[in-house]
Amino acid sequence: MEASLMLMSHVGIAGGVVALCGASVGLLPESAGGQGATVPSTADAIVLATGAIEHDGSLLHARKLIVDGTERVEVAVDGRLMSADEYRAWAGMQPPRVLTAAAQHAVAAAPVHQPLDLVVVLREQPAAPVAREVFSRARSGPDGLDAISARMRDITAKSIAAARGPASMPPEQERGVTAQPLADADMAERRVLAEARDEKLRQARIEIAQRIAAAVQPSQAALSVEIARLGGEVTSRTSVMNIVGVRIPAGKVGELAAHPAVARIDLDHPGQPELDNHRQSLGLTTGFWANGIDGGVHDVGVLDTGVQQNHAALSSHTFLSNMGVNDTSTHGTGMAGILASTDATFRGMAFGCDKIVVALAGSINTSMPGMDYIASTGEPENVNYSFGNGTANASDYSTTDQFFDGVIDTFGFMVSKSTGNGGFGSGSPTITHPAPAYNLMASANMNDQNTVTRTDDRIDSTSSRGPTVAGRKKPDITAPGTNSMSTHPNGGFANIGGTSSASPHTGGGVVLLLDMGVPSVKTAKAILLNTTDAMDDNNTSSTADDTFVNGSFWNRRYGWGYLNLGQAYLHGLDLFEDSLPPAPENADFRLFKGVMFTNERATLVWQRHVAYNGATFPTQIESLSDLDLTAWREETNAVLGASQSLIDNVEQIDVDSDGNVVLKVEAFGAFDPDVPLEEFGLATQENFSAASGPAFAATWVHQSTAAPNEEFSLTVQVTNTGDVDAHGVTVTLSGITVVSGANPQALNAIADGSVKQAVWTVRAAASQGLYPLSMAVSSNSYGETFTGSGNSQYEVSLTPACAGDLDGNGGTDSTDLNIVLTDFGCEGLECAGDADNDGDTDSTDLNIVLTDFGCNG
Repeated sequence: MEASLMLMSHVGIAGGVVALCGASVGLLPESAGGQGATVPSTADAIVLATGAIEHDGSLLHARKLIVDGTERVEVAVDGRLMSADEYRAWAGMQPPRVLTAAAQHAVAAAPVHQPLDLVVVLREQPAAPVAREVFSRARSGPDGLDAISARMRDITAKSIAAARGPASMPPEQERGVTAQPLADADMAERRVLAEARDEKLRQARIEIAQRIAAAVQPSQAALSVEIARLGGEVTSRTSVMNIVGVRIPAGKVGELAAHPAVARIDLDHPGQPELDNHRQSLGLTTGFWANGIDGGVHDVGVLDTGVQQNHAALSSHTFLSNMGVNDTSTHGTGMAGILASTDATFRGMAFGCDKIVVALAGSINTSMPGMDYIASTGEPENVNYSFGNGTANASDYSTTDQFFDGVIDTFGFMVSKSTGNGGFGSGSPTITHPAPAYNLMASANMNDQNTVTRTDDRIDSTSSRGPTVAGRKKPDITAPGTNSMSTHPNGGFANIGGTSSASPHTGGGVVLLLDMGVPSVKTAKAILLNTTDAMDDNNTSSTADDTFVNGSFWNRRYGWGYLNLGQAYLHGLDLFEDSLPPAPENADFRLFKGVMFTNERATLVWQRHVAYNGATFPTQIESLSDLDLTAWREETNAVLGASQSLIDNVEQIDVDSDGNVVLKVEAFGAFDPDVPLEEFGLATQENFSAASGPAFAATWVHQSTAAPNEEFSLTVQVTNTGDVDAHGVTVTLSGITVVSGANPQALNAIADGSVKQAVWTVRAAASQGLYPLSMAVSSNSYGETFTGSGNSQYEVSLTPACAGDLDGNGGTDSTDLNIVLTDFGCEGLECAGDADNDGDTDSTDLNIVLTDFGCNG
């Protein structure tokens, strides 16, 4: 099994929620962990998910759980369970494993003088911090990327709002909605904004590429000298990740592996290409295209065999290429056509896009420099890679996969990747690298039966299936591949089919969403996955029993479902972008509220960060941050759905009934030390809004002065000033003796904007003086605790207070009489003339003032 660069990677199969409550879990499954460690009995524990993590090519069983209210991750190693910190410490003490299993095998099998083509990953990896700093600067401010994207979305919203109206719609009604075309002036204004955003993105990406290239040059130059000394040569250089391709005698590989600058050595895995009704079946003509969203100023990349740039359906685009103007085969031209063909009949997904950036794909030592070139231009929003670098049936997360994750995380564009044409297979996954990469979109191949309708569409029998070796959810999505007519280098068009053709359909969808104002590729991914038509293969290799499924469903052949760009347009603005810290526990979540109908979904996406620790062995990539998505019924606090995988960076939920819903995105456990905040994209239904949660304000109602040991009524009026309903509300009174009334006192649920009151009979202190009062409100809502507090005071006086002193000046006089007369008939807790504190101003209060008239307390 191929060695991994991970110190703490979360990979495996997520299980359901299991309440332990003192029971023993028993043996961890051999199939998942391989260790067979016994889990001791655990009191008051809830297991949220189980899975496997990969360390140096071996799978270790792991689980995420809550023990006595504390979040915990445990890993089984050598027959015992370790906490996350213990596991990290253990891994740090293991001897470094620089050669992958594949590289070790090749070295052992080759004569000592035989040259081997290898991929060498260097320890110094400066890309991640550079990218974070540059993008943070580019996004901020009134003219930053975030502000421009928001203005673009405001314009697009006019089209959707005109068609859908202000009220939320159930799915069956929504399917009949056709977006209203935007006015020409609106489309022109949005294009101007898109141009400004595109240029700002381009400059940011170019700065990142230049700074990274300068940073890696010294370490690559130094290692090149060592490689030459060993009788080898550098065949390629990549700076997106600090990697060099080398050809070196097999007998010298061990010396190269011992060099302090080297983190990992892998084989140069070969690459192979993975080989019109779609405008109607995908819903393009009535949504994106009808509203001037066709790619616009945005750009695409084609990492493939080249593109025939003089093809009539492509020549109107501007090309950037490091490999000339022709296609070395036919494959790349076909991929470019699906993305960007301007032909009236065989039109590409983003046919109006500006530039096409072209580079050569092949073995990983060819594809990585090609991607490096594409990234250095700063141009594309999506790069299509319809190549496979070996079947992903030995390693869950290879060097190739990590490279593609690093590119996406560093430069902020998407990579659309084919899953391969390995078919159903006999047990092991048949998807190809780098489809297991977390951040890209891996597309399976749908056969649309050459019809406009979607109901007869089924997965092509040759389409590869997942999940990954350790059970992560790949493929991501299914898109049309079979029966794809596209551009051919001979100047015409041809049916090219295969998962190769599925991939650019997905990539084109990403570009269209960015063109309508979606702020980032991770959020575009969330929208595409949230608007699919889910499908089930019913656990058979036959497609005869495949069915469409309502709600949220991931399947090993179809992924999260069949690409639906009509729905993606309608919900393209139903999004949120935010970030979370891992702690403290009362601040590691975000809430969102809105209406969801039966089977409607919400999807959460974040990215895996790829940066290496160059200080000490072993090499380490940043572990995947763990975010969870849950849905709650606002009125009852009931859990409607939970997606809490230990291993995936996509979470999706649905609901089984109509109503008001609170969605919660929450961090679980600690993040990698190099990741202070995790950014995420959340796709929802229409009319959702961000929420802060319940909040509380208190109004005190009680007499201000009392005689020693006097008993009187005290009321605390609690208002939920927050933006969602509060549940399990209790109020605790402190600072005075409670004679009657529960303390704490349960108020149960308080709707947002509503008021409930707690009432006690209390006894004043025995000695004179001023006494502070305090109250604390607590609410257990949506799996979190929300609190509030308030303060008041009362005075114990040895001189009896004037009972009719309504204005608090110490006496009862004509002013107090006027107060009671003016306020006569008032009902409520704030009646100024309420001398007896019974909630209204009536004849009793008038008698108190008249009887007490002239008192001077």
